[in-house]
Amino acid sequence: MMLKVFNKDPHFMRDAVKVDNYAAAWDIICSMQERLGKGILLVGRETWGDLDLAEYFPNFVWTEDVKAVYVNSDKTLIIPAPSKYNRANVLKLIKFFRLHYSIREI
Repeated sequence: MMLKVFNKDPHFMRDAVKVDNYAAAWDIICSMQERLGKGILLVGRETWGDLDLAEYFPNFVWTEDVKAVYVNSDKTLIIPAPSKYNRANVLKLIKFFRLHYSIREI
């Protein structure tokens, strides 16, 4: 299966990017967001303390099943990273961070 990732942001239009799977699609989206200066950081437990994120997310509790979290560059949104990057999980990430991307299976 091949996928096409489309950026629908009118300020940052570019050709669709072809990828092999949803994990790669999410990587492309994160790299495009980075270029826009609106990065989405993948943070593990070790890095959590280094970045003082507890200050921004005092109510967040690491549970046994959470290996890492995604945090937006403004440090206003946090969501656990999925264990599998499938269609449902990647679309959930796009919706949660209010991103202007779509993914089409080709």
